[in-house]
Amino acid sequence: MSRILNPSTSQWYDELKAVAYYSESELERWIHQHAKALFPHHYMIPFKKEVASKRTAEIKKPDFALIRRDFSAWVVVEVELEEHTLDHVLGQTRVFLEGDYNLSEITQYVRDQFKKFHTKNVTLSKLKNLFESGSPTVLVIADEHAEEWKKELGKLGVEYCIFEIYKNVSGRYVYRIHGDYPTVIASKAHCRPHKSLPNLIEVIGDFTFTQISTEGSVGIFYDELLTKWTPFKEQGKQYLQFVGKSNPLSPNDTYGLIRDKSNKYSFKRS
Repeated sequence: MSRILNPSTSQWYDELKAVAYYSESELERWIHQHAKALFPHHYMIPFKKEVASKRTAEIKKPDFALIRRDFSAWVVVEVELEEHTLDHVLGQTRVFLEGDYNLSEITQYVRDQFKKFHTKNVTLSKLKNLFESGSPTVLVIADEHAEEWKKELGKLGVEYCIFEIYKNVSGRYVYRIHGDYPTVIASKAHCRPHKSLPNLIEVIGDFTFTQISTEGSVGIFYDELLTKWTPFKEQGKQYLQFVGKSNPLSPNDTYGLIRDKSNKYSFKRS
C-alpha cells in the first residue's frame, strides 16, 4: 500500500483505493474539483457528448474536454478506474481518435458549458476555429498505473495520466499526478550526446534555465523519472552534466529538451 508523509505535520496519507471504495463518478468529481491546479493552462469542462466513430459508427461518450486558454488546441478526456479491462479502455479511446465531432453541435455545447462552469462567454466563431483547426488529443486519466495500459495506449497515440488520491485518518486529502498530461511549451531545444563523455549532453539552440538550485543543478523529468543535471557553458556551447553514475538517456536516440509554462523541464524522444 502506497503512503505519503507530510513532514510538517508528521501525518501519513494512505492511498484511498487501499482503504475505501469509490466510483468512477467520484473520481471524475475529484479531478474536476482540482482541474485548475492540475491543468493551469487549460479550461476543463464536462463533455458528455456522443461521439461516433467515422470508421465503425460506434458511439461513445467521453468525460471531459480540456481547452487551452489561448484556444489553440483541445483534448478529449476519458476517466477510467484501473480495475476496468484494457479492451474497454481501448474501445473507448479508438472511437474518440476516429470521432466524427459534429461541428455545429459541439460548438454550441461547449459554449454552453463555458457559461455554466466558467461563467465565461466564448464566441461561436472562436470555438469553430478551434474545432476546425484539427482533431483533439485523447487523454486517459486513471487512478492507478498499469504498464500494459501505457504500452497499448501509446501504440494508439493516446496520452496516459495517473491521478492518485490519498487520505489521512482526519479526513484530509492529498493528490498525486504523474504520466502524460497536456502542457504548454515555453521553450524547447534539441539535445545530442557528447562524443566521448557518456554523462554529458549538448543543448543545441537557445535555451534558458529559469530555475537552478543553490547547488547549481536542475531537475529534468525523463518519462516518470526525475533526473538531476548541472548546466554549464564552454566555448560558446551549452551542456548538461548528469549528476549521478549513469546517464539514463540512450546514446542511440535523439531527445528534445522542453520547458513548460509551469517551469517544469522534461526530455522527450524526438
